[in-house]
Amino acid sequence: MSLHPTVLWAQRADLLYITVEVFDIEKPEVHIDNQKFTFKGTSKESKQEYSVELEFYGEIEPEQSKQNLTARNLQMVIYKKGGESAGYWPRLLKSSQKANFLKTDFARWRDEDEEDEEDVNPADQFGGMGGMGGMGGMGGMDFSSLMANAGAGGLPGMEGLEGGDSDDEDEENHDGK
Repeated sequence: MSLHPTVLWAQRADLLYITVEVFDIEKPEVHIDNQKFTFKGTSKESKQEYSVELEFYGEIEPEQSKQNLTARNLQMVIYKKGGESAGYWPRLLKSSQKANFLKTDFARWRDEDEEDEEDVNPADQFGGMGGMGGMGGMGGMDFSSLMANAGAGGLPGMEGLEGGDSDDEDEENHDGK
């Protein structure tokens, strides 16, 4: 008897991300038509058979779909029919019945109102410090004034603590000198 693997999903206006979480699957069978995704495979180690069939809420473009099989999972990028005009679906499956093996992929999830924001390369967020290539563009930065302005230029009311190291005095008293 085959088991349902855990399936993670997320969406954009024009595509779906589907991840089938299966370990070391040999010879997976993946079939996609314009409204359905079917997966079958057997684990190399446990010889357990897995299968899942998803009937999508709307139509998709099976010929544009991409897949990537790793030792940990099968990742799919499936394009919705109509591209951006397809919009967000209220759910992944045609049926409104809850599927216990189906979960939201929060690592890829993005709300509809966030989609308008352009995808930003994380390295581009540091553009304010010129010349980050070799740290050469930070010339003229005075770290002592920066620390003084941040409140690290000395603690108020601690003027009387200047002098020798108190650890040395303690050692002298314990040695009897």
